[in-house]
Amino acid sequence: MNEWNIKNHPAFFKDLDKLDTKILEIFYKKKEKIKENPVRIKHLSGGTNCYREAITDNIRLIYYVEKNTIWLLTIGPHDESYNTYLKRLHKLREKLQ
Repeated sequence: MNEWNIKNHPAFFKDLDKLDTKILEIFYKKKEKIKENPVRIKHLSGGTNCYREAITDNIRLIYYVEKNTIWLLTIGPHDESYNTYLKRLHKLREKLQ
């Protein structure tokens, strides 16, 4: 069994600040499930090893898996999250190289 590390994109905390308490509670529960098996969720097109998790009907968490690290890229309203994740993924990959 893999031991997964969770790291946050530097801008991820700004996303969390925009969420209300109830959504944050759901996020923290789902974060633990993701840590158990991060590739069980729907794979996203446009980003290799990128996945999404529905937090609510409109809120999405998008993350990237690299080796044994889960990078939380963005969380927020559906359309906003999908627009943001590719930009953050590109910057993160540049930083990791």
